[in-house]
Amino acid sequence: MPSDDNAFGFVFCGGGPAALGPIVTASRSGRLDALLDRGIALVEPGPIGPGGLAHYRISANSLGGPFMECLDGLEAGTPLAALRDLPVTRRLRALADEHPPLSVVAPFLARLGEVVAGLLEAHPRCAVVRQKVTGIDLCEDGVRVSTDDGRELTAQRTVIATGGRPQADFAKAEIVPGLSLAPHQDRVRHSESFVDTRKDDTEASGKVVVVGGSHSAWSVVHLLLPAADEITVIHRTGLRLFYDSADRAEADGYVFDPVLDVCPMNGRVNRYGGLRGRAHELARAALRLPGSDPLPVRLVQVDTPAARDAAAQALAEADTIVMANGFEADLPPIHYADGMPFTAATGPTGTVVNDRGHLVDARGTAYPQLVAYGLGAGLAPSQEVGGEPSYTRRADGVWLYQHDIGEVILDDLLSQVTTEGETKR
Repeated sequence: MPSDDNAFGFVFCGGGPAALGPIVTASRSGRLDALLDRGIALVEPGPIGPGGLAHYRISANSLGGPFMECLDGLEAGTPLAALRDLPVTRRLRALADEHPPLSVVAPFLARLGEVVAGLLEAHPRCAVVRQKVTGIDLCEDGVRVSTDDGRELTAQRTVIATGGRPQADFAKAEIVPGLSLAPHQDRVRHSESFVDTRKDDTEASGKVVVVGGSHSAWSVVHLLLPAADEITVIHRTGLRLFYDSADRAEADGYVFDPVLDVCPMNGRVNRYGGLRGRAHELARAALRLPGSDPLPVRLVQVDTPAARDAAAQALAEADTIVMANGFEADLPPIHYADGMPFTAATGPTGTVVNDRGHLVDARGTAYPQLVAYGLGAGLAPSQEVGGEPSYTRRADGVWLYQHDIGEVILDDLLSQVTTEGETKR
């Protein structure tokens, strides 16, 4: 431990896949010692590793293989390499070419979390604090992080990866101008209610309207298909399906933009925004692409006055409305150095951060001391992380946290950043 047991280079708030991403990336890239030598306190009251994924009743949005790519290229005998032959890894490896249930992914991530926690606890400058973060205060020389046992941790910077929560006022959200959920808010529930096993309210029948076209929206469709009499999916833009290549998309009859919808780094169609796995199958069937099975789901893309009228009627007649508009970061209370509350900027895709992950306040100022990403505050795609040019939302996912996004955050953490935002290598 440092001479001051509560002083560190970084305080990581949260212990899920996003928080562990830069540490896993450092291990893969030979920079683990450089990161740990800065001093890390990881603050997490629950199990380290899987985060909220441990409670999701859906399948992964990626194949099983990519979850294990964090172990590729590691020298035998290193702590992470020891995960390769564990039963939880073998079980996941058996589903390498399938979209595994998250109940299979979570145990692997839990063992990964145990290894990372062990690395931190064994290092003289690091610690694992099994408490909840109750507040973050900006200071002249960094940050002060408070925990629920009264402890105060000081650091140059803090990494905030505490998961997400439904966006504020989601039940009254405006879908498009002139079409709002507010008149129907008593029948609106968030997609989290159905996906997360910690939620008690998970049933819906009769006429159901799902608002959104993302993976979470189609996960809800999958869960409710057996019980609902009728499902209408209201979406603002065309449904995005993922394909390994433009040739495969064309062969499937899927219409896409050959420039804007294709990742220039690997040629994949809708690399970030595309639906995969079961969500891909359901949306493909709803689009009635060749060879798909009939699906009792009606699509309403609200891009014309007639479509908006149809959507308004569906909302008025619905027994249950599910809002799948994503999340915002579940930030702990943050205060400026003068004690005034810090209000984070939010936008259509959640909490706003810049391309380095620096949290942006409501005045538009980015703070290098506050690095935030993960569910509800993902980085927007950039040349560094790739992706299709048409994708304007956040980039999220376990693989990204351990690779592309992990590289961006790790590079930033290992730089010397002033409070004015100047980065010096």
